[in-house]
Formats: sequence, C-alpha cells, structure tokens
Amino acid sequence: MRDAWRHLRASLGEYYYELPRMVAVSLVWFILCVPAIWVGFRAWVFLGPDEGLEVGIDSVPAVAFAVQATVFGLLSLVIAGPATAGLHAAVAPLAHGELFEIGRFVRGARHHFRRAWLLLTLDVLVGTVLALNVWFYWHTEVPGAWLLSILFGYALLAWAALQPYLFPLMIELDQGIWLVVRNAAFIAVDNVGLTIGLLIVNAVLVAVSLPLGAILVPFALPAVLANIHLRSVVTVIGRYRDQGRILPRAGEAEPAAPATPPSPALPVRDAADAMGLGGRPRRIRDRDDGGDAGA
Repeated sequence: MRDAWRHLRASLGEYYYELPRMVAVSLVWFILCVPAIWVGFRAWVFLGPDEGLEVGIDSVPAVAFAVQATVFGLLSLVIAGPATAGLHAAVAPLAHGELFEIGRFVRGARHHFRRAWLLLTLDVLVGTVLALNVWFYWHTEVPGAWLLSILFGYALLAWAALQPYLFPLMIELDQGIWLVVRNAAFIAVDNVGLTIGLLIVNAVLVAVSLPLGAILVPFALPAVLANIHLRSVVTVIGRYRDQGRILPRAGEAEPAAPATPPSPALPVRDAADAMGLGGRPRRIRDRDDGGDAGA
C-alpha cells in the first residue's frame, strides 16, 4: 500500500516540473472525452427521478433513451478510447525515468486506436451493467433482493480495482484486450496491497478534484492518475522480470526454460579404425575397456 502513496508523491512532483506539457496533455484528453462525459451525465440524470422531472427527460420512453444512449455512447468512445491510450503513451516515458514527449500522444492514439476503443467499450459496458444491477436490486420491492445488490456491489468494486492496470498494461506490453484484462486481474490479486492503495489514492484524488472540477479535472487529474497507474505497472512488471515471471509482449513467446546441456557425444569410428596393422581387420572394443586389442 505504501507503494501507491510513493507513486502519488512522485507523480505530483513530475506534474510540477512538467507543468506546461502536463496541462496540455490533460486538456487535450479532456476535450476529446467531453462527448463521452456528456452521454454519461445524461444517463445519470435520466436515472435520477428528481433531476429527470426538472429537465423533462421523464417524457422520453426508457427504451428509446437506452438505444440513443448506447449509440451515442459507442460513438463517443471511438474518440475517448484512443485519447486515453494517447494520454498513457505520452506519460509513459516518465515512469521509466525518461523525458516527457507530448508527441507520443498522437502516435499512441493511432497505434492503439482499435484496441483502445474496444478496451474502453468493454470497460464501460461491464461497469454500466454492474452499476445498473446494483441500482435495480437495491430499489426493487422483492424481499431479499438487496442481497443481490450487495453482491453486484462487490463485483463492481472488483472491476474498479482493475482500472489502474488496464491501459498501462496495453501500453507497456502492447497486448490485446483479453490478455490485458486477464493480466490486470492477475496483478490485482497478486498485489493486493498495491491494489487497495491505488483504490484509496484514486478515491482521494477524485474526491478532492470534483469540487474544484473546473480547475483540477481538465488540467491536472488525467495526467496525474495516468502517471500513478503507469508507475505502478512498470514497478510490478520489473519485479516479475527479476523473478523470471515475465509478462510477454504481444507476439512474443513465453521465455523457454534453460535447456539441459547435452551429454558428451560418443566417439565415432570409421572403417580405418577397424583395420589392424598392415590392413588386417581388428575387433573394436569400447575404449572404456582399456583400449583396442589386436585380432
């Protein structure tokens, strides 16, 4: 858990020293994610009965609104997914102690365009389904349904625990989405202390930033969180490599076990070795018997 706070301190320090470029990359990410944020806000308003009555959304049929939110949500994620990959690609050199390169934002977004969109779409769909189940079973009048709401709440918390590892793994190891999710689940379980620490750090940063949303969210929060998550993943991967538990990059094979050294080859005798002096044949004996004897 201390590693998460250590990464937070390092990320805040690097944000200060790289302030202009950090602000720029955070602002670009925020602008590209505005459509997705707007769709999420409209869905949140629709689910709130009081807010829905104020803005008149309750007159829209639920099915029609769900279809519209799904279509516009997927379209918005086409932009938000690659933007998130570009954000992590731009901040990634800092996690390795290298120079910050804002040009990596565009290169990262282009290289990971399809996978980033699919990964963010899967991420949002799973999170939305779990959150809707929590909300539905909590508000239903069926006796005992609140227990299902609690179970889905734990599942939602487990899914939230994977978030710090998803995009950093895709950037660092260049893996497909299913392998990213699998490795993220493995790291989250294998590093429980770090996972809990990252959940607390993320919650604290979001709680501090939301009241000052116009200042911190567009200009600071994206870059700081991306740096923390990347540092955590780079540290874990480095430790696994030192232990021989390497997570391969896409297209790479698992490291092979060291081969057993071959046993010394037995001496090979040709026709000349089977001839005695003057061309007479000799009986071949094993050299371990003390040498050859004449026929």
